[in-house]
Amino acid sequence: MPLIAALRPTAARAVASRNISFRRLQSSYAAHNPYLKDFVYKDTVRVKDGALTLSKDEHSMIDRFIRVNQAGETAAVSIYQGQMAILGNRGDIELKKLLEHMREQEVVHLEIMDKHIADFRVRPTILQPVAAVGGYILGATSALLGVKSAMTCTEAVETRIGMHYNDQLRDLHELKYPQLDELKQSIAKCRDEELEHLDSAVDHGSQMAPLHKLQFELIKGGCGVAIWLCERI
Repeated sequence: MPLIAALRPTAARAVASRNISFRRLQSSYAAHNPYLKDFVYKDTVRVKDGALTLSKDEHSMIDRFIRVNQAGETAAVSIYQGQMAILGNRGDIELKKLLEHMREQEVVHLEIMDKHIADFRVRPTILQPVAAVGGYILGATSALLGVKSAMTCTEAVETRIGMHYNDQLRDLHELKYPQLDELKQSIAKCRDEELEHLDSAVDHGSQMAPLHKLQFELIKGGCGVAIWLCERI
């Protein structure tokens, strides 16, 4: 018992030292983050000037959003690359221009999400290479089935991504922090342009593809699974 009593002050000092070091580490993270440099950490809650600004759960939510968005835009770029590899040299100038235009917009979307990954110091998903390869295979395979099936692929993907971005914007709308305004605007921009791609796909006969409903639901469902995985892994 005397030994235990003697050790208690030492244990208390060790715990206190660990807590101080943890808070210093958190403050250092905030100081070097371009978006969160003016945040001060207190336990698991970020505070600014003594007022609550971003909770641990909110931070986790934003991490998931940016992580999956980067993976999704990676896949989108690859989908259009795969479609262009099959359909880009068939002499249909209008179709080639459409695919190039959509791909160029997806490249910009990916650059935007790459920036947010860096700004918020988000860990990318380990499935990033899978998103790139899987997207290319999906795009090329759909194109091999014909132009209308390629458009069905675009219709299905952009339908699911449009829903996904809308869900994110609804959640982010609840967070009234000015540090998140650029992120909200970026997601809204990407959402609007994805829906333009959806309209273009329908205009180019996506719903006239063979087994359209089956193709549409399979691809849309696959996107949903990919979203769930990339948010978490």
